[in-house]
Amino acid sequence: MASTLTTTPGVKTLYSGWAGVLAVAGFSGCAFAPQVVVVSPKVDVPVSRVGADRALGLTIVDERPRQTLGTRGVRGVGAELTVQGDLRTIVETALLEGLAKQSFKAKAGQGADGRDLRVEIRNLDYTLIQGFWAGTLRVDIGLEANCVRGDQRRYEQLHRGEFVESVQVVQGPEANDAYISQAVSGAVNSLLKDEKLIACLSG
Repeated sequence: MASTLTTTPGVKTLYSGWAGVLAVAGFSGCAFAPQVVVVSPKVDVPVSRVGADRALGLTIVDERPRQTLGTRGVRGVGAELTVQGDLRTIVETALLEGLAKQSFKAKAGQGADGRDLRVEIRNLDYTLIQGFWAGTLRVDIGLEANCVRGDQRRYEQLHRGEFVESVQVVQGPEANDAYISQAVSGAVNSLLKDEKLIACLSG
């Protein structure tokens, strides 16, 4: 989701050189407080019988190269962002909810009949790129889904979630919670709506 930067009525669109200095300060001077992000993905898949009550094991593996998301300021300025709780558990809970809506009898761990969904969390990154008058905030997550039948991976696909926003100041905790949750929601729902994946798991 991308949104357009708006300005307050009455504010001129042509700025003096001092405005650029103030914009830089907005991205760095107030960015030193750390934040523990509350990630709350929203599952958005229709209720269906596609799973046909099949038993399904679900394994989530956190393979991110680092546990931090990034920093609240540009070019590594400011304190780091971390996730409250265990990201693996957060993703697992959301996927179990979605699979239940699709009529799978899913549970954490390996499936009894060798039918499994393995999901690898590749990354969750928060980046603020400084522009001349404004910056670009980008949140990106990658979830690789694998349909496993017995000892074979029958299907795999990387699903991405992204949030992009044009900003002028360092974002507050509530905004960051919403932005990061939206990106995670996008990846989770993309995975659950992957027709080839669901067909492999239910076939």
